[in-house]
Amino acid sequence: MSNSVTSEKRPKFDFTAETLPEHPLFAGLELPYRRILAECAMRADFMAGDRVLEAGEPANCFYLVIQGSIDLETPGVRIPARVQTVGAGDVLGWSWLFPPYSWHFNALARESTQTLFFYGSRLRQQCDRNRDLGYQLLKNLSQILLDHLQADRERWIEAAHIAPLGSTTVADYLVI
Repeated sequence: MSNSVTSEKRPKFDFTAETLPEHPLFAGLELPYRRILAECAMRADFMAGDRVLEAGEPANCFYLVIQGSIDLETPGVRIPARVQTVGAGDVLGWSWLFPPYSWHFNALARESTQTLFFYGSRLRQQCDRNRDLGYQLLKNLSQILLDHLQADRERWIEAAHIAPLGSTTVADYLVI
């Protein structure tokens, strides 16, 4: 009789190119590029109140929210102010793309949240090695960012139309 313990074999990665969710981040990416992204990804779950990101800390990752929501809050104030809430389908964390690679906001799970965590620093290295991957990934990320900026612009315009005349700023009436 053997004393060895049989353990269940786990896959090397949480995701494969084929099991990445449908999302604009992966749109049009060739299978080898999807494999690279899958190798840089793992599942990360958070309970309500868990800190996801902290302002000032190194930004070396990003998240694709699968289910749940995460609040972005202003750092360094006595009473944090919510700046934005990201939910299912949203990308959280853009600072891994741009020097000085540090977070600008705190992020806290608003509720039980499932995400797909990506090692941004590893992806940057992969993109440096493979410029075609970098170009495709940056195109996809840029489109996502542009969509967010356009939605923010529309909220500002709407807020400007509903703000009473003589109000101090439009931001006083903007709910994000």
